[in-house]
Amino acid sequence: MSIIGIPIGFYGYMFPGNINLMVLDLYGSKKYKTLFMILPLIILFESCYAIISLFYLNKVKENSQLFSLIEIVSYLLILAMGIWMIFENKSSSQVSQKNTLYRGVLSVIIHPQQIPFWLIIGVLVNPVINFGMDRIPILGFLFFNAIGTLLVMLIYMIYGNRLMQYFNLKLNLLNTIMGALYILLALICLTKLFINS
Repeated sequence: MSIIGIPIGFYGYMFPGNINLMVLDLYGSKKYKTLFMILPLIILFESCYAIISLFYLNKVKENSQLFSLIEIVSYLLILAMGIWMIFENKSSSQVSQKNTLYRGVLSVIIHPQQIPFWLIIGVLVNPVINFGMDRIPILGFLFFNAIGTLLVMLIYMIYGNRLMQYFNLKLNLLNTIMGALYILLALICLTKLFINS
């Protein structure tokens, strides 16, 4: 049943974000050397977040305050990322490309949605794959999750670049749109958290 990792890995990176935008930009600007260094980095940190979250799933579930704190910090990071995307220096496309790379790498390493995502996935998938201390099921799951992640990145590289060319969009416009969506998402989620608490 570890093969369920493929659709989960695919779904986890399906929605546009800093990481997808970085991969799209690196592929579109033919920076293949950097791209092939970034892809293993994405898989490595994705796997680390998954292992930590899945192994400590039960402890985190028992401590609702810790889970709430993780959620709040995650949303604040998303809000900060959105503000950065909107208010960066738009006069230089080279600066915008560098910032896209920096935000992408930062999002790979400090990925605000990863821990809540993996905790939720862990709760949903745990009855099917027992994420106890047995390493074989979790390693198999991580392997298939990596395949799913690489598949969605490949789709972004091929079709995302064509989409940008077709609509003749600029990286600045994409950053502004994504930044606004990040800010909106963070504000909605933070408001819901404070209303429910």
